[in-house]
Amino acid sequence: MRGTVQLRMKQILDTSEVLGAVEGPEGDCEVCVTADAGFDDSAGQMVVKLDSFLRPTGLLVRERRFRAAWLPANETVTESVAREECHEVAREIFHRWVRKVREAAPALHHV
Repeated sequence: MRGTVQLRMKQILDTSEVLGAVEGPEGDCEVCVTADAGFDDSAGQMVVKLDSFLRPTGLLVRERRFRAAWLPANETVTESVAREECHEVAREIFHRWVRKVREAAPALHHV
């Protein structure tokens, strides 16, 4: 939803996490996951966009994102949920995403 949030969607959650480092095509790379959630009051639905990518850790390397074949495909999850439960449900969806990406990753190193 970054840059594509529909006017009727209210931002619920915009979070990211670095899971660790792996060896990538440009040396050490961070494994990053993000979640961006919005809620449509009129439809009573929450939409959570989940992303994962690699980012070089070197200070001399221009920051960019890229994908590795082992990363799970990005997902969009739509849930019918009460407005007051949105944040908690979005966090649960994000935590499941973190587990999924972590399980798909080769051995992660702390950065």
